[in-house]
Amino acid sequence: MKLPAKIDYAYKAIIELAIRYKADTPIQLSVISEAQDIPEKFLIQLLLRLKSANITNSSRGMSGGYYLTRPPSQISLADVVRAIDDSIIEAPKEAKCPKVSDADKLISRIWGDIAKDTIKRLEEMTFDKLISKIGNHQLTYQI
Repeated sequence: MKLPAKIDYAYKAIIELAIRYKADTPIQLSVISEAQDIPEKFLIQLLLRLKSANITNSSRGMSGGYYLTRPPSQISLADVVRAIDDSIIEAPKEAKCPKVSDADKLISRIWGDIAKDTIKRLEEMTFDKLISKIGNHQLTYQI
């Protein structure tokens, strides 16, 4: 499965904030951008979407920046996908066309099941689990 760049960058931004997590302690945009190699202009847009979804918040001033609104253990990959582009994990709708074949119905159900399984896995994978894998050098993930 190939994810859009905006989802990939959003995950990386949240991973960086999770690694540096201390409740209500902001991380400067430039630090996140440089650490995760995310263009700053793009990162600002993503962090605003994540802020609207109550995943991040920001503070102004010299020591301002972005921070997570809750601990990494309470933020899942699914939360980030929903904040950035929830159409990726939307279950396909059954066609309401009068000529829907049994094969169409079967394939639609299969894709629906795959979508449900994907959502479940994304909801189970929280950012504390991800950063623990980074810390333990377990950068592979098996399904």
